[in-house]
Amino acid sequence: MEVSSIPPADAPKSPAATAPATQLGAQSSGNVALLADADIRPLDTAGALQILVAEVRAGLELALQAAITQGTAIGQTPATPQNPAQAAYELLRMFLQEIPGDASNAPAWTGGMVRVEAAIRSGVERALGVVSQWRDVPAAAVDAVKETRVLLLSALGDEPLNPLWLRPEWMGLAPKLYRFRRRRRIARRRLTDPDYATESMDDDGAECPR
Repeated sequence: MEVSSIPPADAPKSPAATAPATQLGAQSSGNVALLADADIRPLDTAGALQILVAEVRAGLELALQAAITQGTAIGQTPATPQNPAQAAYELLRMFLQEIPGDASNAPAWTGGMVRVEAAIRSGVERALGVVSQWRDVPAAAVDAVKETRVLLLSALGDEPLNPLWLRPEWMGLAPKLYRFRRRRRIARRRLTDPDYATESMDDDGAECPR
């Protein structure tokens, strides 16, 4: 779905009222008030989620610009989610694609992971701000962004995985998600106990995280 800010036929056009959603999503939080005041159509759930993905994508591009290479998640055309589960899947895919692949150095891996996670989190918060202040935004659209945030942070947390991530349609990400959780757990142990080196951080991701 292409989400555009389309003014009524009798209203004059302005840059804020004609920019596509991917551009709106990439704007800084300083432009939120302008977006809210512009004469634009209300958002639906799919439009709000598209802004969410665009904001996170833009944040990653800024935070990881030096590391962008052809073929990464940043370089791919993002999916257009229709519900919070699909949006959370897309954001988690982007996160797992951009965290460091080399886990031989626990401090370096942890630092890279923290930078990517911070970019993801800030992008989600910016998107929530944009969507919340959109003119005549329905509660369902705002709730969809909030639900996506909950699902994503749950996947990135330490608690047992939400059953959503165990569904067959999401299992494509399972090995990477399991490996990420295992690496993070082992890295934390190594950072707090220099003598801890009994497990490899470079496992194949087949083991379910504890």
